[in-house]
Amino acid sequence: MIRECNASDLETLEAYLKEEVYGKVILSLIEKNGFEQAAQSVYGDFEEGVCKGVYLCIYKNLLLYCKENQVDIDFLEQIVSMQVPEVVAGRPDNVNVISWLLTDYRQEKAAAMPELLDQEGQPLESDEECSGAVEKGWGILLK
Repeated sequence: MIRECNASDLETLEAYLKEEVYGKVILSLIEKNGFEQAAQSVYGDFEEGVCKGVYLCIYKNLLLYCKENQVDIDFLEQIVSMQVPEVVAGRPDNVNVISWLLTDYRQEKAAAMPELLDQEGQPLESDEECSGAVEKGWGILLK
């Protein structure tokens, strides 16, 4: 079941997100902005208390991370109908799933995480350690 996360989920999210750089970026944004910021929403896919995926919306950016590539397409359809993202980024296999919904987006693969922008088009501060290059690359969809 996917639900909006709060501070009581932090320990579970940390355990799930700490392994790969895609998750570390999401974790870094959660640690920096918390769960109460209006411009950021964190959703977790939980099954019997176990995290199966995390979706983070910040300004007009959507970051996704599902280790087993069990991306919930129905949930993503709801998210993009509420707020259309300018950038979608994450593991290439995860991003490939949402590309079926966002057919008018340009799909790219990059060595490093794309620059995320705030509501005024200014770059968000990023944790250099987290946003670096990864062997598999980053899957990216650009509007």
